[in-house]
Amino acid sequence: MGLDMTVQEVPRYQKSVLQQFGQSVVNSMTNSTYNVHTDGATSEFFDFEMFVAKNPTAQIPYDISRELVYWRKHPDIHGWMKNLFFEKGGQTDSDFNGDNVFLTEEDVLRLKKDIENENLPKTSGFFFGDSDGRLKEKDLEYVDLMLAALSKSSLIYYTSSW
Repeated sequence: MGLDMTVQEVPRYQKSVLQQFGQSVVNSMTNSTYNVHTDGATSEFFDFEMFVAKNPTAQIPYDISRELVYWRKHPDIHGWMKNLFFEKGGQTDSDFNGDNVFLTEEDVLRLKKDIENENLPKTSGFFFGDSDGRLKEKDLEYVDLMLAALSKSSLIYYTSSW
């Protein structure tokens, strides 16, 4: 047992699958909050990217994404992500175990700055291990991978298990 942490990537083509699924849900509902007004008429439309922007801690099917970044027992990164989760309005009954937080470019750039400035929150837990600073270079490589994924119009999110 231990703290396993990943950043998952939802590539552009998989976003269209989620878009279609969301649209089918909206189409099956009688009252939709995702209405688009065009020429005075109202048509129901589901925008997955808007949904994620409004619900940055939403759960999505895990198998629709792929692992982009993996850390093992790096509790200070986990603490940083946990803080972000709650900043974005996340709620959990699991103490941030298995929850998601979608990351924007701004989030990733803030993470990069906090890594560079050694400003990650000291975090501990029974299964977490220790962040000893040896991973700084690797963490910055991971930040570059996250930024590259975002530049390809992918969505990315952090999740963990312990």
